[in-house]
Amino acid sequence: MILTIPRFTTRSPPNAMPPETLVVGQSGGPTPVINSSLAGVLAGARGQFPRVLGLRHGIEGALIDRTVDLSHTSDSDLAALRRTPAAALGSCRHKLTPEGYERVLGTFERHNVRWFCYTGGNDSMDTCARLEQLAQERGYPLSVYGVPKTIDNDLVGTDHCPGYGSAARYWAIGAQEATRDLDAMQTYDRVLILECAGRNAGWLTASTAILRKDDRDAPHVLLLPEVPFEQSDFLRRVETALSRTGYCVVATAETIRDGEGKFVAQSVGGVDRFGHAIVTAVGETLAQLIERELRVKARANKPGTLQRSSMAYASSIDADEASSAGNAAAGRLAAGDSGKMVTFVRRESELYSCDLGAVSLREVANSERKLPPSFLGDGGADVTEAFRAYVMPLIGPAPEPFYRLA
Repeated sequence: MILTIPRFTTRSPPNAMPPETLVVGQSGGPTPVINSSLAGVLAGARGQFPRVLGLRHGIEGALIDRTVDLSHTSDSDLAALRRTPAAALGSCRHKLTPEGYERVLGTFERHNVRWFCYTGGNDSMDTCARLEQLAQERGYPLSVYGVPKTIDNDLVGTDHCPGYGSAARYWAIGAQEATRDLDAMQTYDRVLILECAGRNAGWLTASTAILRKDDRDAPHVLLLPEVPFEQSDFLRRVETALSRTGYCVVATAETIRDGEGKFVAQSVGGVDRFGHAIVTAVGETLAQLIERELRVKARANKPGTLQRSSMAYASSIDADEASSAGNAAAGRLAAGDSGKMVTFVRRESELYSCDLGAVSLREVANSERKLPPSFLGDGGADVTEAFRAYVMPLIGPAPEPFYRLA
């Protein structure tokens, strides 16, 4: 069962002050576990807040006053929510103007909103910080807390981000499945390009390598945005893999750049609402380069939204941590805390465990955390055992090895 949240607008009765209210919202690209965070918030809100409203399509819902009452969500609804892909409340990618912040605060005032909990990435944390600042300037009592969310895993101040473990699991297993297919079809298809999301950080692309056991396993060529792309070196590595195994799998981030800082992908030009460059088709670009220079057949696979919406690959650990982050945010708001985002602090122990910490919204806003040098091996062409030790607990149990003829 997939949870369906009614699509209606909750408006305050005329001339009546509604009860003090917690508003929750979801923002940015959904993850397989973003609804687990919402379920955690709602569970943590029980008995703590007089009323709970959900924003329809994130901050855009506040602009047009579209909300849904979540005050009495049942246990069965919360269980279904955790199994539901995408963002159940609806998400958005919207950069508020100064006038927009005023309109949002006006909506909050009409609904007597005193607490705001927002699940999203670095741009969303910037929205939270600016909204809290405006409320303070207006003398309006508003507490704000952020719940981390991104498959890109690029938020600063936290060991990792809910959503990353599931997307990393998707790529770790999917890369090996794609390799078996290419191995079987190597008399026709010789090279496969896997195009991974991640904006300017290579966390997802690197996860394609964590289940590799020998030279026959993917990826044979790893292209990370932290390492400048060099065409001749790239073609040499592809040729080496072809001569060694008969086929070659390339895992690339969508935003790799050359030594001059130019995107390797064919840019469609311009930037998005948050100023991020719009680039597309790095997989096709590399496939065409290989066919032109090496005269072998190459194809490109770009899962796009599948890598962030596949519940079949969702990590149970990721879902549990996402829920705990949402629960913690609700509890901290009820305790009077504000202006922070929930973080994960990994313990130094043999068995994986994390504590829940906090970081200032200002520190997270519009910042990016890239792969550290300790996670990059062979000049950035491979990942280290330190990276595998970091990511393996996040993806959950590894699959059984595939059968392979000698």
